[in-house]
Amino acid sequence: MSAAIEPPRGLVLAAGGWIIASTLIAFPLQMPLYLAPSSLSPAIVMTVLMCAAGMWIAWPLMRLSQPPRERVVWCAIVDALALACLWQLLIWPLRLGTAWPIERTLLIDLHGICGLLAVTGIIAAGQAMRSSIARTAAMLACLLIGVGFQLPLAAIGLVHPNLSSWFPSGIPGLLARINSPASLPDTVQWNDLLHASIVASVICALGFLIAIAASRALDSQSSAVAIGRRVG
Repeated sequence: MSAAIEPPRGLVLAAGGWIIASTLIAFPLQMPLYLAPSSLSPAIVMTVLMCAAGMWIAWPLMRLSQPPRERVVWCAIVDALALACLWQLLIWPLRLGTAWPIERTLLIDLHGICGLLAVTGIIAAGQAMRSSIARTAAMLACLLIGVGFQLPLAAIGLVHPNLSSWFPSGIPGLLARINSPASLPDTVQWNDLLHASIVASVICALGFLIAIAASRALDSQSSAVAIGRRVG
């Protein structure tokens, strides 16, 4: 029977420290003279963006710099669930200091989860690899999730809005959803989120498949080496 997966206590502590540090950095820089929900919004927005960067970029950097782990898919899922819970504890209480309605807050929340979904699959695939090149490629993919696909697509001449809406938009997209002039999200914004979620789900599934295949290949190599040593 496989051993139970340990809860990611170190990750939770690191993520909690990241949230506290983001808050301590954002609020002194953006603290207004008179406290009011509207005047607190800039500091709250900065905190949310920094925490999203931690979830999409810092977490992959930490995991992909560590040695390979067993059961990488399940470990990545457990890590992602822990971060998703912390994301909820961040977004919804901070909403009380803003003018965001529930619908806008839900859109921002799901935008973060969408990026987290894609990053989870990439981390699982990267951690299953022993090659430093493969891990570097996985980290670059996570960085692309964080900064969004729009700039790379524009750089190669693919600027059609219907095409770019199908890719995760990262931190620029999160900022656009937060600073939208409309109080309630419109149909276009929900459709863009749906499209990006489909692509993120595909990325996650592909990452899991790659991780499973790579783990089985490594297990086969380890078994062959062990048999060779016993025979020799």
